Amino acid sequence: MYMIGIARDEAQSKAIRRESVGGYDILILDAASRQSLASVRSLGRAGLRVAAGESITACGPSRSALAFRSRYCALKVVLPAITEDGGEFAAAVVDFVRAHGTRVVLPTGDSTIAALMPRREQLTALGCVLALGSSSAVKVANDKDSTLAAARDLGIDQPKTMRIESVDDVPALLAEFDFPVVLKPTRSWTGKTAERLGPVEVIDEAEAVEVAEGFLAAGAGVLAQTWACGRREGITLFVVAGEVLASWAHAEHRTTPALGGASVVRESIAMPHDSYTASVRLVLAIGLEGLCEVEFRRDADNRPLLMEINARLPTTIENAALSGVDFPLMIWQWAAGLEIDHADGYRTGVRTRWLRGDIRWLVYNHGRVGRPDSVSRTRALWIFTTEFVRTRHYDCLDWRDIGPAFAELRLIVAAARRLAS
Repeated sequence: MYMIGIARDEAQSKAIRRESVGGYDILILDAASRQSLASVRSLGRAGLRVAAGESITACGPSRSALAFRSRYCALKVVLPAITEDGGEFAAAVVDFVRAHGTRVVLPTGDSTIAALMPRREQLTALGCVLALGSSSAVKVANDKDSTLAAARDLGIDQPKTMRIESVDDVPALLAEFDFPVVLKPTRSWTGKTAERLGPVEVIDEAEAVEVAEGFLAAGAGVLAQTWACGRREGITLFVVAGEVLASWAHAEHRTTPALGGASVVRESIAMPHDSYTASVRLVLAIGLEGLCEVEFRRDADNRPLLMEINARLPTTIENAALSGVDFPLMIWQWAAGLEIDHADGYRTGVRTRWLRGDIRWLVYNHGRVGRPDSVSRTRALWIFTTEFVRTRHYDCLDWRDIGPAFAELRLIVAAARRLAS
């Protein structure tokens, strides 16, 4: 029992190498994502042979997905685009495993998880493990309606919620809620849109109708919730056989979009007893195993209100690693049937920043001053600028593995050019 760090000593690396078999130990998908990059680095440093895969649409014409540029990526795998049912993409992953004797496949995005869950038995027949919890538990976790229903049965606090079946329900919404109201899709990924769906705040009836129509057209249900104004918290758990082997908590200082999108600036915090207890109860009740993140937002009375569960690697795992908890390595050990290292604690006050996302936050805030989760333009510029003094750790930047940082820099420059044009 000891705290897991981001560096592994030589004895540990050799022990892991002795367990490695086949062509590749693991295929990590969603190579353009920050969580996949962090996973490639973690497992590559542990001595594993890591392949990274990404759809052709997400890795771009230059094939410069973040994880592809890492020195720890032994093979770049460009896969078909993920269409509505993800069939062609999933078939290509199965073909890769068949050809290369890959031991574990780790999807880190909603779309790739949805595509591969139906192929679990095919992968198992090839001697490969899909590093996700059971299909039934993941299905509940990925559906906000089902998650909230399970939480209600347990008496876990959540925002006042109403299901919207059609735009005809909007008048009933107006009778029950005061603006601003948060509208959420019941599922983040439906296969009908290229982008992940996320929560949107609405401040009048016209906006409520427009957003509800968009979610319904994308194939998702719609949940209306009261807006919580307090701190955002994430509780990340690693659970095996009903036992929590590791836990880590962080506060989200900024996200993009501001209401609850991708993590931009976050900080490791001491484990809050109330949200941790609720997280464990909910995860065990659903039956989730492996890694998951439970998200809360505190209300004006400082009560943690459940937002959702992400039954996958969150974008914050690089911060967890810097804090002393190596979740990707635990996932590998769990999927490969090895003894799993417990994490008995972590460092608090570790602050990390996604610079490209923070630039996006600054630009978005400029156009939405006065709306929920916005600040004045002067205040936003001050927050953005002083962050360079407050934060030492940046997503993608690692001096021992500099290639991904250059790929990220190109994305920042391209985004700046689009804004200037």
